[in-house]
Amino acid sequence: MQLKLGSKKLYRAYTLVEVLVAFIIVGVGAAALLAGLLWITTSTRMARETMRASQIMEEKLDTLRLCSWRQLNSNGYIQTNFTAPFAPSNSATWITYTGNITIANAPFTEMYSSRMRQVTVSLKWPSGARIRSSQMTTLVAEYGMQTYIY
Repeated sequence: MQLKLGSKKLYRAYTLVEVLVAFIIVGVGAAALLAGLLWITTSTRMARETMRASQIMEEKLDTLRLCSWRQLNSNGYIQTNFTAPFAPSNSATWITYTGNITIANAPFTEMYSSRMRQVTVSLKWPSGARIRSSQMTTLVAEYGMQTYIY
């Protein structure tokens, strides 16, 4: 903007302080935007990893529920340690889940407890710099769902 005062021309401009304050405001806004995007992508990745872990554990438990009582109680029939990829159809995956299956007596003292087993599937997987873990537990009965299938 140009002002005329007598024979002198005066120019109005922003001062250095005003420009620095504007840059600081824009910088803080950009940093907040980037932090929000980083948080969203990290949360989405963790949710996908947890969802896949749940799918793996449910698959293992559903398979064990269909085993006969003799198969469930025999040593060596059920593989207790396993690994699973993040994406089953993709051989080049960045996450491998490591799992463990534990079969134990039912944790109660009723007279039918000898005809039940507690099955626990535990998973661990690397997520960034941390190792995450999850587990699911169910009860399997001698006269459960598998007797209707076989």
